[in-house]
Amino acid sequence: MGQKERIPQLDIYRAIAIFAVLAIHATSRTLAETLDTSMFHPFLFINKFSQFAVPSFVFLSGFVLFYNYIDRPLGGKTLGKFYSRRLIYIIVPYVMFSLFYFALKMTAGHTWGLPPAELASKLGKYLWTGTAYTHLYYVIIIIQFYILFPLMLWCLQKVRRLAAWAPIIGLLLQWGFVLLNKYMVTHDYWHLSKGSLAITYFSYFLLGAAVAVYYSSLKKWLIPTREGWRTGKGPVWIVLWLLWIAAGVIHVELWFNNYSKKTVINSLWYEAFSNIHALLSCIVLMQISFLLYGAGRSLLTRLLVSVGACSFGIYLLHPALLYFYRRLPLHGGSLAYTAGIVGGWLVALLGSWLVVSIAFRYVKPAWIIFGSAPQKPKSEAKHTG
Repeated sequence: MGQKERIPQLDIYRAIAIFAVLAIHATSRTLAETLDTSMFHPFLFINKFSQFAVPSFVFLSGFVLFYNYIDRPLGGKTLGKFYSRRLIYIIVPYVMFSLFYFALKMTAGHTWGLPPAELASKLGKYLWTGTAYTHLYYVIIIIQFYILFPLMLWCLQKVRRLAAWAPIIGLLLQWGFVLLNKYMVTHDYWHLSKGSLAITYFSYFLLGAAVAVYYSSLKKWLIPTREGWRTGKGPVWIVLWLLWIAAGVIHVELWFNNYSKKTVINSLWYEAFSNIHALLSCIVLMQISFLLYGAGRSLLTRLLVSVGACSFGIYLLHPALLYFYRRLPLHGGSLAYTAGIVGGWLVALLGSWLVVSIAFRYVKPAWIIFGSAPQKPKSEAKHTG
């Protein structure tokens, strides 16, 4: 089997997605703090429009996994290597940061005096559910996909054309669960944290699988080029981007009416436009990544690639920097408040990026904390998904 073409643009994809994650977290408090002020709508727009972040990472995981493994024989050696890499580069850092955030939470709440058995029970629950801090649920989602991946891979290897139907299958499974969950919650049968369940993200993961399997033939549609414009693909790209913007704006406005006018509508409308916007974002972000990468030689490209390569470490670390940043006494009017929120985003990004990149450069066992190290230029591609 020949070596698959490496796609360096995916690091820029990761960078854009991590920018959105940080935007959500940096503006998380603004929705309550600025309600009924002129600042509320802009902050709401940033927060809700950026909700494509986690679905985009899930899409990318699906794409990378199927792109790298679809043509490999599914044997014990392959599976052993697959799971050993995930244990080393995903689960070990997850456990380390869960312990860190557990200690931070216990210190902030002055609860170290609880009985040891209760502390151990809390920690065990946090590790199992990804709730040691608000962002760690994502790792639990990805672990669930890693467990399911060999079965999905086997299915697509046995019936390759099934990949064309994978996004539809993902949508049916995801929305079947959404409807079931709404019914069960409404009738008080259960109260699940559905945001931590992989099935809530099936449409994105399986869209990534489909794009990966047919990548060689889809490239000319996915990557905006002058040749593509000349051959009539431009109108399709324009419609895609307009639909992406429209879905995102409608999703934001639904929330704006809910917050400011107390409008009550069926929750499925929020789910639907969030899902549509996130699915379109998966493709639009890929196009933006190729456009920004260009020839791969500009300073902007190199910086974005570096951020993307460090994105998992940035994801794990940035809430701690935001936590300490928010303890600073910030005062002033609306301009100062806005500057404070922007400052939080910058501190979370630049501080995390600096720490992670320096760690990978100078600390050999940095993988224990931050996962897989960035690849050297022109090195053989080995994605962790």
